[in-house]
Amino acid sequence: MNPPESTDDVHELLLAQADRATTGALTDPAVVAAVVAVERLVVATGSTDAQVLRDALLGRPVPGSDETHVAELVAEGRSHVAAGLIRRATGQAVDAGVVNPASGGYEITTDATLLRAAVRAAQGSINAMPYYGARYGARGSRFATTDSAWLLSLAGLSAERAIHQVEWLSRVLAARGMPTWLLEIHLDALVSEVQSVAGEHAVGSLPVGAAALGGTRRQHVDDDLMRSADLWADAALGDALPVPHTGALLAAAIADERAGLTPDDSSLVDWLTDPERVSTSNAAAVRAVRQRILDEAR
Repeated sequence: MNPPESTDDVHELLLAQADRATTGALTDPAVVAAVVAVERLVVATGSTDAQVLRDALLGRPVPGSDETHVAELVAEGRSHVAAGLIRRATGQAVDAGVVNPASGGYEITTDATLLRAAVRAAQGSINAMPYYGARYGARGSRFATTDSAWLLSLAGLSAERAIHQVEWLSRVLAARGMPTWLLEIHLDALVSEVQSVAGEHAVGSLPVGAAALGGTRRQHVDDDLMRSADLWADAALGDALPVPHTGALLAAAIADERAGLTPDDSSLVDWLTDPERVSTSNAAAVRAVRQRILDEAR
């Protein structure tokens, strides 16, 4: 008999999930890891076709996708499934550590359909906001997946409790340079993904959490100012923009400071003006945009 972490077992588990047919509650850590790995390939390849996903898992070229990125996701998925098989053999329960060893093992949804939705929302948010990848790399992508799956575990809470938990996460992320606006738009994407596969009832209190974050932000920086900030940054920096949506990120960080969620916006501003990546003149332009936002913020 093969050992629980054998290459053959990992290979077969991943291929078995290529049709994305597994539904219901998942109790096997290795299957959870395989479901997440395959769904990340869905986003990377832009396809839900089982044969396309099998090709990706087998190292065959997938037209229109980034071969290097796909190979990295497959390698990471294999590693997580192998670790999941060890967890299975030792009787360990499913938690975020299955697909994100650095997470500390918090609760995540174990419903297969919702877990896939969480992965798609997370990866969609990463792709839509290049700041994540530029600053946090693969580690940020893993945390986006498990945070997304944790947020879905809040859906069944009362509105008050869900808001409390969402606001707690927003403070944690904002302190690490991720303005609350990013969580706000991620929650909107997560709600949309879940509604599309499981209906409106499945999102529970999540829309209320997103609305609470947006309401707090708009007390200081409304949507018009967010859009204006992006235009100001684009005009001031052009092709030298540190990342897309630099202006909106600056405005969102200012909103967090004004709302008392962070002591200041230095975590973001210091990264956007880091002399190792940004010229002195462009750093000055970033700070000038920031000041213009400050002058307009409530």
